[in-house]
Amino acid sequence: MVLSDITILPERAGETTLTAKNQVSLPAKPLRMHGWNKGDHMIVETFGDDVVVLIRRPVRWTDAFAGRLTHVFGTHDENLNWLERERANWAKERDG
Repeated sequence: MVLSDITILPERAGETTLTAKNQVSLPAKPLRMHGWNKGDHMIVETFGDDVVVLIRRPVRWTDAFAGRLTHVFGTHDENLNWLERERANWAKERDG
């Protein structure tokens, strides 16, 4: 299974049962291993008919995404060079 750019290999962490109130108790060991604590908020994603994934919601979204898109937009110098070329093209179009 692949979530964003992280490849996840399945590992059995335990087993639980869905209650009549649609609640589950999650095994403590894997939660503690990943630093999840009482009061953490979860995002629930579904894949297909039988896969539900819990993702711990970041406390601060800016910290969670900082630096994640560097491969999309290039380096700082590459961005400055691109902007310089764009501005030169604007000037050419404006001056005819």
